[in-house]
Formats: sequence, structure tokens, C-alpha cells
Amino acid sequence: MHRTVASASRQQPRIERCLSRQELNDRAVVTLDEHTPIRYYIRSADLLFNQAKIYRLEEDNQTSYQLYMRYCNLVIGQLPKHPESKYPEHKSALIRLKNNGLLAMNEIERLRPILDRRYEEYKERLRQYREQQEAAERAASKRAQEEADEQAALKLARREEEYWASQMPQQEWSLAKALEGVPGVKASNSSSVHQHQHHAHQHPHQHHHHHHHSSLQTPLLPDVQYPQHMPHPLNAPAYAIPQPGVAKVAPPKALPPPLPKKPDIPKAAPAVSHRLLDEDIPAYEEGLRTLIVPIRLLDRFLNLVRPNTVKNLETCGILAGTLARNKFTVTTLIIPKQTATSDTCSTTNEDELFEFQMERDLMTLGWIHTHPTQTCFMSSVDLHTHCSYQLMLPEAIAIVCAPKHEKDYGVFRLTDPPGLQVITNCREKALFHQHPGQDNIYMDAADQGHVAFKDLELEIVDLRNK
Repeated sequence: MHRTVASASRQQPRIERCLSRQELNDRAVVTLDEHTPIRYYIRSADLLFNQAKIYRLEEDNQTSYQLYMRYCNLVIGQLPKHPESKYPEHKSALIRLKNNGLLAMNEIERLRPILDRRYEEYKERLRQYREQQEAAERAASKRAQEEADEQAALKLARREEEYWASQMPQQEWSLAKALEGVPGVKASNSSSVHQHQHHAHQHPHQHHHHHHHSSLQTPLLPDVQYPQHMPHPLNAPAYAIPQPGVAKVAPPKALPPPLPKKPDIPKAAPAVSHRLLDEDIPAYEEGLRTLIVPIRLLDRFLNLVRPNTVKNLETCGILAGTLARNKFTVTTLIIPKQTATSDTCSTTNEDELFEFQMERDLMTLGWIHTHPTQTCFMSSVDLHTHCSYQLMLPEAIAIVCAPKHEKDYGVFRLTDPPGLQVITNCREKALFHQHPGQDNIYMDAADQGHVAFKDLELEIVDLRNK
């Protein structure tokens, strides 16, 4: 029964999930942390704007609207409140963000009627879908009920047939036994009946034509004593003598067994439309979007930075790439200008790096660095560095390479919650320090995570010598 209903439900057309504008607005809320440097929010705003444009080109109006709304909430509603927004070094960047904000607002106004119309159409399709699903479930329940009734009737017929078959006589029919207990029939003459039957079986076609009745020595029937006063001697006797070969079945001693209880028909499974609909929510709404990394990235990076590794100096690179169809792909490894020690590395001339990415329309998807002397893990410095990347893009990853140890690399991200919140709120001044809940601050993003390695082309750009 459940399988029948489920099958009927699966045959129904699937409905693409659609959100109302109010739901999209609620998901576009942005909060500002004044302790986070404003440059991270500026980079986050640029990422939001670029993603919104890509989704617009792919005609994903719902996601595009949400990202444009988030951009406007950040740039127009929150950034002016940041203490560093008054600093002259951020003036040009903030002007650029504001100009893009005007473009974003125009897109929002254009998308509003489209989204409203689409949501009304979605509600109508959903209503029709549910009606069809309920009709299919009713039809499936009716068919299952009819099948159950038919099976119960067949089972009852079989049981009745078996019962009556068990009541049929198992021995050969006997006249003597048939006459036992009949009033006026002497039991002592039963042997004569047997003899007569035996004689009849031996000479079935022999007829007597003698007219001298005195020659009959053996009576054909046992002596029967009739009452002295028989009012109607020509009437049929009060009993009927069974005829050979037509054995009458005695009335049953007991009634047939009662009809077995009809099996309970399981109720139709509840509609699962919400599950069917939720499957169509874009990956952007479900959580982290997939991030694809070229499988040769690690080897090529380690070969490139080997001179620094030999000197026990860390080296870092930027994972840049593109967004298409809800998936990020690392296409370019950028080695920026930087300073390094055995335990740290820091990028310099970030404006050059930013301009290069803007010219190529590349998004920052994460970073990679080496641990020349240490094992593969995220230090407190690494955690704070990666926090800025993950604030800009939730899917951002940190790849740590430790070539001198057995586990030579790891793909990590901060847990959210609690890791991202712990690091964001950390005000510790020391370079290396502990955090509360140290064991649950970051996680592996490759094993059962959102990161996938594929055999893709990779461009490497080394800005250190330019």
C-alpha cells in the first residue's frame, strides 16, 4: 500500500522551489562587526556584487535579487557605521562601492515585479500539484482496498472449499449402514443385505423370469414389521431409502469456521510535497556551494615554492577562480608579494593583487600556504587569517601543506558555528594563543565536505618578481 502511494506521488510533476520577496529580504540581512577591518568588508562587497551579476546572466533572478539586496544592506546600510569608513585610504573604494550600489538598486527594482509574478504562479502550481497528489493517493487507496477485498474473498472461498471437502464420506456407500437406526428395520438381518449386495455386484445383468414366487428362497429386503393399522398404505414411507451411488451428505455437526477478520488497510502515506519541493532549492540556499580544486594544484604549488621550503620559510598563495551554475572553480593560483618566517607569511601590496583579480574578473576562493617545519594543522595565526577569507565568502578554504610529514596537506575551514564566531570575537593580542573550544574551531572541508578535486587546467601567476 505504501509503495503504491509512493509510486503515485513520484509520478507527479516536480515543482521548483520559489521564495517570496519577504523571505529573500530576510535572508539578505547583514550584521557589521566594528572590530573587523573594513578592508575585509570592502572585498566581501565586491564578491557579492560580482556573484549577483553572474546569477543575473544565468537568469537566476531569485539568487541575483538576494545577493543584490545583501550588497545594498552592507554598502549602504552598514559600512557607513564602521569606524574606519572615515579613513582617507578607503575613500576611493567606498565611492566605487556606492556607485555599484546604485546599479544594484536598479536591478532590485527591475526584479521585484518578476519575482512577485513568479511567486504567484508558484503558489498556483503548488495548489494544483497538491490536488493531483491527493487525487492520486485516493485512487491508490481505493485500488488497494479493492485488492484487499478480493484477496479476502478468495481466502474465504478456499477455506470453505477445504471445509466441505473434509466433511465428505471417506468409505464406500453401504445400504445396511444407511438403514441403521431406521424404525422397523431389524439389525439382525444386516447380513442378508450384505449378501444381496454381494450377489448384485457379481451378477449385475442377470434377470429372473420365473413366475413361481415360491422359488425365491432369500428375501430381497429384510423383514419389515409394519404397524397393524396403516391408514394410507400406498403413501410413500416416512423415510427415503438412499439410492446406491447417490450418497447424501449428512448435515454438518458444526458451522464452518467464522470469516477471518479483514486485514487492516494501512492508511495512505502522508503527502511529502515539502520534501519533493525542497529538493529543488538551489545549492546556494541549501548551504555551501561546491568548490572544485584542480588535482595538480598541490604538486605544482610545492614545486614552485620549494626554494623557500628548503630555507624553512613559509609561502602563501591565493586561490582565485570563477562561479558558474552554483559551483566555484579554482582556475588560477596567484603568488602575491609577501614576507615570511618559519612560522608566518603575510601578503604585501594588496592593491596590486586586488587590481589583478578585478582585471581578470577573478574571485578569491581561499588561500594555500606551507608549514616547512611543522605538521599539517591550523595555527592561531592561520585561524585569524582564514577568518577574513571566510567572512568574505563562506565557501572559502585554507589549504595547509606540510611536505616533511606523512600527512602532507589538509583542506580546512572554520566551523560555523562556533569557530567563525569564536575567532571573529577574539581580541587576543599575542601572535600565538589558545581559543576556547580549540578542538571544534575548524574542520576538514575535503572529506565529506563541499570541496572536490578534479583534473582541470590551472594557471599560475607569480607576482613576486613583478
